[in-house]
Amino acid sequence: RAAAADHAAGGPKAASTKGPKATTWLDGWWDLLLRKSQRSGPVFVKLGQWAATRRDLLPEAWCDQLGKLHDDTEAHPLAFTHKVLAEAFPKNRPEGAWHKKLLIEPKPVGSGCIAQVYLGYLILDDEPGTAKAKDKASASSSAVAPRCMLGLRALCRPCLPSGSYAEVASSKLQRCIKVAVKVVHPQVRRAVDIDLKVLRLAAWASERAGLDHLGCSLMLRQFADFLEAQTDLRLEAKNLRTFRQLLGPSSAVDGPVIIPEVFERWVASDALVMSFEEGEPIHELLTAGPTELAKEQMAAWKILVDLFWAMVFQHRFVHGDMHPGNLFWRRGKGGSVQIVVLDCGLVIDLTGQPGEDLSMMVKAFLTRPEEEVAGMLIQLSERVGGRAEDVVDPSGFITGIANLIREGKTVKYQLSKLNAGALMGRSMLLGRRHRVRFDARFVNLMVAMVVLQGVAMRLCGDGDIVVRMMPYVLGAAVTNLKATIGGGSRGRKAPEPEEEPSYER
Repeated sequence: RAAAADHAAGGPKAASTKGPKATTWLDGWWDLLLRKSQRSGPVFVKLGQWAATRRDLLPEAWCDQLGKLHDDTEAHPLAFTHKVLAEAFPKNRPEGAWHKKLLIEPKPVGSGCIAQVYLGYLILDDEPGTAKAKDKASASSSAVAPRCMLGLRALCRPCLPSGSYAEVASSKLQRCIKVAVKVVHPQVRRAVDIDLKVLRLAAWASERAGLDHLGCSLMLRQFADFLEAQTDLRLEAKNLRTFRQLLGPSSAVDGPVIIPEVFERWVASDALVMSFEEGEPIHELLTAGPTELAKEQMAAWKILVDLFWAMVFQHRFVHGDMHPGNLFWRRGKGGSVQIVVLDCGLVIDLTGQPGEDLSMMVKAFLTRPEEEVAGMLIQLSERVGGRAEDVVDPSGFITGIANLIREGKTVKYQLSKLNAGALMGRSMLLGRRHRVRFDARFVNLMVAMVVLQGVAMRLCGDGDIVVRMMPYVLGAAVTNLKATIGGGSRGRKAPEPEEEPSYER
């Protein structure tokens, strides 16, 4: 089975972009383009990953080629991984040197644009761990130790410093668990630093050129901060903990959504150890025939769409990069479909005022005239530095946005008939043309929605995403009403078990 290792671009199988020797000039051109994209830094890779999901905008042959960026990027040497682990988890820790507790395979199971991931084993003796890890190791303790030791014998000699193998192998009764070990690439920080300097220089130049009214400098600075955070795996570990807390029972081992579990003693800026989640690439469902895996496709569609709306309206903490490389599927108990969600480094935090503004806009979208909704966008632009007097031709902006809303309503937001990417692009064009600023978090949310649409549309093109959204909108309205009456906070908090949606409605 494919290993659902949690890595930046996703993809367990070594579908390297180098691949076989090009047979035509076109194959050679694509091979060169993909290799250059990988070497140009994370920004280009992320752009290619997004484009690969937009089969409604690009030819299928292009999407198939760009989809290779989901599978694998060039891996760094094992020696560098050892160096990073030694610096991240030094000998003076209570656990001692990293190789006394953690063993990794020589070859990575996947390599993304930010980091690569190894299959490993974490020894759990005296390791606090978590309930899930202990349950996994204890469920078949008599069988786990022998199997683990067989793995250790295969792994130790090529991976550990001399003398370490004997120390580890002497403890045959030690329990261990399969883990994913994520390590940042050596040149990522340098590449990101260069990108950040360019972005911040562009922001400064836009201000000097008098383009501040367009919001260019604000957008570039926000994206620079967004990009900078992706190279620190401590942030990803924090996001993983948050998602597991918010999703509660739904992210448990038998729930419909699986989030990797972090091992608290094994978190550093350049290295992260988490539970290794088994699964198959969701690409298998996306490319299946209309009858081959129809039931599984529908179940996966419901889980993904419900998960997205729950993150937006219930938890206000949204995974911002749900492209196919970060999604895997497997069968749980009773044959039910489970979705494994990976790479939680990119998130959109909608707590506080942004979440309240979003709820207000959605309510107006469902109950008010289209022109009134468009007018509210102009008012909200003032929250991100826009000014009403800077808006050029307000009536033209209102008419344009209202027409876009009507266009979506005409097709009842069916994925097969709705070109969400084009609608988003046209709305952004209207904002630039009429000098109306959009909150970067809302723009990021729209992009995340478009990326997810690329997946959901191939699972169930006739699915109605608005119908699936309604229970979460109503739930958010009730929660806000209770908070208003009780004077409580409407910020994010972990839901109570009885309020947790099943994601299978």
